[in-house]
Amino acid sequence: MPPPSRAAVEPVLRSLGYEGRVRLSGALGERVADAVETYLGMPPEDVLHGFRTQAGLASPGQAMTGWSSVTTQPTFGQWVSGLARLGVTAGVAEASARAVELVAGYAETVDPDGDTRMSLYGYEKLVCGLVDVARYAPQGRDEALALLERTAEWAARTFERDRPPAHAANFAGGVITPHSHARTIEWYTLAENLHRGYLAGASTAVEDFARVWHYDSYWDAFAQRPEPGRPWDVPVWLHAYSHVNTFASAAAAYEVSGDPHHLEVLRSAYEHLTTTQTYATGGYGPSELTLPEDGALGRSLEWRTDTAEVVCGSWAAFKLSTALLRFTGEARYADWVEQLVFSGLGAVTPVQPGGRSPYYHDYRLGIATKLPHWDDWPCCSGTYVQGVSHLPDLVYHQHDGGIAVALYVPSEVTWSQGGAEHGLTQRTDFPAEDVTALTVSGSGAFSLRLRVPPWSNDFQVRVNGRRVDAGTVEGGWRELDRDWSDGDEVTITLGAGLQVLPVDRWHPNRVAFAHGPVVLAQNADWTMPLSLPTPWAMVDLDAAFTREENGLGYRPVGVGTARLPLGSLRPLADVPDRIPYRVYTDLDDPRII
Repeated sequence: MPPPSRAAVEPVLRSLGYEGRVRLSGALGERVADAVETYLGMPPEDVLHGFRTQAGLASPGQAMTGWSSVTTQPTFGQWVSGLARLGVTAGVAEASARAVELVAGYAETVDPDGDTRMSLYGYEKLVCGLVDVARYAPQGRDEALALLERTAEWAARTFERDRPPAHAANFAGGVITPHSHARTIEWYTLAENLHRGYLAGASTAVEDFARVWHYDSYWDAFAQRPEPGRPWDVPVWLHAYSHVNTFASAAAAYEVSGDPHHLEVLRSAYEHLTTTQTYATGGYGPSELTLPEDGALGRSLEWRTDTAEVVCGSWAAFKLSTALLRFTGEARYADWVEQLVFSGLGAVTPVQPGGRSPYYHDYRLGIATKLPHWDDWPCCSGTYVQGVSHLPDLVYHQHDGGIAVALYVPSEVTWSQGGAEHGLTQRTDFPAEDVTALTVSGSGAFSLRLRVPPWSNDFQVRVNGRRVDAGTVEGGWRELDRDWSDGDEVTITLGAGLQVLPVDRWHPNRVAFAHGPVVLAQNADWTMPLSLPTPWAMVDLDAAFTREENGLGYRPVGVGTARLPLGSLRPLADVPDRIPYRVYTDLDDPRII
């Protein structure tokens, strides 16, 4: 783990997933286990084949396909990162060993002067993989840090920073940035893992190099929030995923420097993104772009199939939200995470052996489908394993007085408090059922903090069957501070119900339906779209829909027509590839195509 003295700020909430203290079960546990199987199933000789061929070395194995047909540089570092993380968060020692093996094999292909033969796009991801091996796989720490320092010296000599060629300009608010270069696509995400490398024990030269790549011209645009009723004065029509991902660099800069300006940027960026850029699922970025506040988000549903770059976008949002949770301790920063866990990353078809990968979510009006990306092993095959490996770290967080529960999913956690070991086991069938139960292991005094979701309409807490009024503490958590006994059970009624969620204020009748945080998709296989009287806020939803008895599903009370009946609603996560569905519909003017 990184030397504590190198971080300028101490987190309010501390990671438990990366201490190996959280285990997921249920659907999320299955997703983690599937990722372990898929990514450990990639032969190391194939992953390294292109690098070895390029370096003139013996190249056993076979060339990979798609984005990795020449070398695996577009996602190599992310695969290494995800495996190193899974070694800890999923408790799979073989994953840690594979990450170390891949770094050792790759190191043999790097020239003595540190030349990686990568563009900055691939190099930025390589840095992440090296840092995560150093942090989470102790047996590979020394080699990973040594390779990081050597390649950083090469990168400092190689990547253009001062003289942007006109033919390769990147624009931020219409201004050519000083870091533009044909080999430096998405340069503004590089600082994150260089800072993290320094925190993990790399030299001060790595930290100095990180500061070169700060995106101050963009970050600073978020320091000033708009007056009430006014739009945000920030650049738009930019690549959405990477311009959310850059805030992870601002978060790393804050951890190293303690500069409160960076924390304010993170807070404002989160507010901007979640109030102006996101759909009901938490996804964002139609055609991979950020949008102005003029109804463009709602209009995008009329014609874009690439509505949200959902896998990469989820990973960027996870990192921003995790940083804010850790550094502020505020429960609300798990709200976006929850949307994406249930309806973003958690609602895609997993990456398949051979490289077929989810990439976009489709929320089109009329009819939509889930389809894998047309190329094997795209960028989302890298962010997928990183995002899945991070899931266990999103559920529980330790604070000075005890434990905080951010997500209500089947899981277990242990932690040390006051010299004693404690544990919680969470059992729930949510969202099919509205209750979750937390069973305490061990005895002793600690504070149990519970996040109240913004969609809850009746959050109730019982301890050993008796209802209690949990008090609210700083950060917005409900708190139970007591002397616990082994076997105590906390039962929570979450208060989820059917919601109608307009896409934006310019399209009040262009809506999605959700049950709590779970976005529902209407069956669109020869069915009639939904419609409701408007204004829909006056409609009794309990009278308009019937809740199905098994699982989570809703049937419209209307019957449609003999040829086009009204399709039922079920979680977007349950819809397989290639089956037509509808997420958004115009209640006052429904369309079939």
